[in-house]
Amino acid sequence: MRFKRWFSDIKLSPIGRIVSYVFFLKFFLMSILFGHPSGNPNSYHAALSHFESGRLEAFCVPWMPTPKELDILRLVPRLRAEVGRLERRYFEPLQDCPLIEGRVGEWLRMIRRMVGGRFGGERLSYQANDWLMRTMRRELHRINVTAVHAYEDCALWSFEKARALGKICIYDLPIGYYPAWEATQARLVRNSSDWLPPGGLPSSAFVRPQQKVREMELADLVLVPSRFVERTIASFSDKPVALAAYGVDSEFWHPAPQASQERPLRFIYAGQASLRKGIPELLQAWVKADLKDATLELVGVWHLAPERLSALPLNVSYCGPCSAEELRNRYQEAGVFVFPSFFEGFGLVILEAMACGLPVIASDATAGPDLLDESTGRVFPAGDIEQLIDCLRFFSIHRDRLPAMKANARKKAEGCTWANYRQKVSDAVGMLA
Repeated sequence: MRFKRWFSDIKLSPIGRIVSYVFFLKFFLMSILFGHPSGNPNSYHAALSHFESGRLEAFCVPWMPTPKELDILRLVPRLRAEVGRLERRYFEPLQDCPLIEGRVGEWLRMIRRMVGGRFGGERLSYQANDWLMRTMRRELHRINVTAVHAYEDCALWSFEKARALGKICIYDLPIGYYPAWEATQARLVRNSSDWLPPGGLPSSAFVRPQQKVREMELADLVLVPSRFVERTIASFSDKPVALAAYGVDSEFWHPAPQASQERPLRFIYAGQASLRKGIPELLQAWVKADLKDATLELVGVWHLAPERLSALPLNVSYCGPCSAEELRNRYQEAGVFVFPSFFEGFGLVILEAMACGLPVIASDATAGPDLLDESTGRVFPAGDIEQLIDCLRFFSIHRDRLPAMKANARKKAEGCTWANYRQKVSDAVGMLA
């Protein structure tokens, strides 16, 4: 109200007063054009952060289905399985926010994913990225927009336009900076070539390294979810970085009503089974640890040589990708979560497992060092098989400590809320206003 009184005191014509007010809004109040190529928990909560603070001009996303649309899709027999995945795209707190969608294009990509073959795969993800960049570049001409908030691989065109228009570029990096990954990837391929699937790494044909570098160059601020991501940037760039750690829905992810049996001791991994995730090293460590009365379950898409899947070590089982509800059940039946990744941004599965009452073994290339201490788990250097063996053996030997560690893990997860994440995002962006 004080701004309105201030403007009313200025001796201007009505038109001049309106023009002055518009320019005040444009240059002193931030209005953010935000986008994500698919919609996931962290992107939805970033959008909600801007929406709650009154800064969201529009949220660009290919499709955020409504409950009515999901109900219609359930009536089509061949689409019922797909609806389970699409349900994750609906986010009730954003149902009234200004949306810019590209539904038809996303529906066509969904059909192509179902068909598979040369029509599906990573190509479709990059098509969604390009749609988002085109859309955000176009919408940047809105007079109210003062900043654009975009993600790795889908920020370049909007950042270039924003720079030309004198608008702020906020870069969201949900995983470590790609130039740092290239050296790690080359080492993994060299050392574990016999684990590669036919045709090599599935996504290498579509990666755009120079685009990633240029996006970083154009950024005014980089948002990161962990100290690990911050370190990967510092090796290549001196861009301002703000840490906003992800949260977890601790109402959905929760321990079993009754404590599970601890014998055999169940270790569980969830995520892609790939070189980057450290699955070859985990299986080697499992064999060498030679644990008695213990099992290991791998949950997720298999991106390694198929012959390796048919020759899993003793007491190791594999489950393909599953729904969030089924994954929660598997967490609740397990004793320890293990996440040996070589390169992450955060690793939301760490918090999900902790919220279900699991202590965690995580590498230092994840958010593990930010979340874990000796009361909730163990952290080891990524790729260090001997230390991973020690971590596995620790939990096998000290099974009596599991009840206390489970309670501590749950308590820690309860404090890692999405509300905290949204506040961190809001505070960081507010410094640019």
